[in-house]
Amino acid sequence: MIQRIQSIFLLLTTILMGATFVIPSLEITSEGLKFSSILFNSLGIFDNSMSYHAWGAAIFCALSAIVAFLNIFLYKKRKLQIKLGLFTALLIAIYYVTAAFYVNAFLDKITPGYSLNIQLGIIFPVLALIFDLLAVSRIKKDEKLVKSLDRIR
Repeated sequence: MIQRIQSIFLLLTTILMGATFVIPSLEITSEGLKFSSILFNSLGIFDNSMSYHAWGAAIFCALSAIVAFLNIFLYKKRKLQIKLGLFTALLIAIYYVTAAFYVNAFLDKITPGYSLNIQLGIIFPVLALIFDLLAVSRIKKDEKLVKSLDRIR
């Protein structure tokens, strides 16, 4: 049934990971360097004069959103839903690792004297991870209920 609460949680996971594409996660500001402010989102680091693509982070962000969305429609296969939910959680964790790698690689290329300002987009994957794990726990609860009803028959 698509109207289950875990479907809402998975939809929120999809929306939050989709929003991670467009909403900046970090702002890198500097005084005296050739840039004043650069924004990082999952597609990369962009400024008027330069761009530094982060395709690895974008791929894991997109994969986690797609897997979470497809997981909504597998409501008859609860065991597969649990596995895909845990896989989505793994993809979100890998997204954070790759995003940190790209930001670190970019910061190594510029001279010191910058400051990092956390933006709203950095919390979206954490919220998506929480909603994904809530969905997995609710799916497990449904599976346990179905097994207990099968024993009664």
